[in-house]
Amino acid sequence: MPGPRRCFATPKALRQLNPGLLCALLRKFPEYLEARQLDLPADPLPDTLDYEAIQAACMGRDVPVELDDVLSHVSILGTAAGWERIQAEARAQKKELTVTAAKLTFADRAMQAWLWDWPHNITLLEESYARARIHARSSYVYFPPLMDVRALYQSPTAAKLAEMRQELDTYFVCEGLGKGTSLVRFEFEKEIWFLIRYPGRWKRQMAIDEGGGVQRLTFKPQEYDAVVYHKEYGDLRMNTLRVSDRTRYRILFGRSLLNSINVFAPAARAISLEPLKGECLPLFHCEDIPGLAEIAPVEVAYHTAADQGRLVIWRADKQTTLLSTNRLAPLLVPSDTDTVRHAVFRYRLRNKTKYEALTVHQGNTLTYERDGDSVVMEAWLRSRNFVKNDLVSSGTPSG
Repeated sequence: MPGPRRCFATPKALRQLNPGLLCALLRKFPEYLEARQLDLPADPLPDTLDYEAIQAACMGRDVPVELDDVLSHVSILGTAAGWERIQAEARAQKKELTVTAAKLTFADRAMQAWLWDWPHNITLLEESYARARIHARSSYVYFPPLMDVRALYQSPTAAKLAEMRQELDTYFVCEGLGKGTSLVRFEFEKEIWFLIRYPGRWKRQMAIDEGGGVQRLTFKPQEYDAVVYHKEYGDLRMNTLRVSDRTRYRILFGRSLLNSINVFAPAARAISLEPLKGECLPLFHCEDIPGLAEIAPVEVAYHTAADQGRLVIWRADKQTTLLSTNRLAPLLVPSDTDTVRHAVFRYRLRNKTKYEALTVHQGNTLTYERDGDSVVMEAWLRSRNFVKNDLVSSGTPSG
């Protein structure tokens, strides 16, 4: 099944689910069941369920948004890794998740987690998926603040989040994408993260049904954007599929978090590679960065003042870095370098054995191989002045 509801896509898939949990989930949407004329037995057993009718209801284009969300997240999280995500999210929220796992598939466990303490727990599946999804974002565009309004920050209330979600839903409807927008927040000491889910364009794909026949499937894929506000530095960064959405996010999050509409610069260069010019080798000493074991450049691209039209790229061989072959110490690039266009760094965290890569472009884009490391790497980037911030560098107080 190419769409997100694969656990409910065919009668065969439905028969793999616990019939009691399946019916308990569907009964939470009585109006839809009535519209579908779908009558579920009081004591559901595999022999008493009309799986063809249930499959048609679950895969219909008129499925309510809330039910669509549950079916999608059960399908996505109905694996061993998905169950670990659900349990981890429950622990993070200090919830004692009571689930009877005996003889249940992972999709059954996901349904039972959604039904647990209903309706107070109905966001757990979405938040379980969202936390993992937001850490999968790898490339961020930075928007520095135009003024210091950090003292105006207020964590959005549930009512404010609902208002933000409604505004985004209206926006994406006007963009021709339809309803179904959700907004999930994760708040930390220095940052607040948002995952925005919205419907993509209709897609059509051919699939093979149980009898070997060809079936045309039409669905809207879920698309995701991530927006992060840094409370200490006052800047906004985002990962978006559509460039046109960045302006909407800048305005919405500036107004909602800081009561200021035009607080984030739309096209400012927030990322600088100027620190790599001159005597820069001390930048790679990382004893002062908690969690960072080592970091070194493996690729650098630059222009010299004498030859502006030629881009020079130095790239280290595998398993080595530019530091191990550097003949310009204490410099990294020639003294007549005019502009460093991009650089790739290889780093390793103290609790890891594997090396990861960080790509930095002059302008306003950072690309991580693994965004879960971004908190540690941002500490290094900001302390070395790769991420420019006039508010902090000038000593402007935040409160």
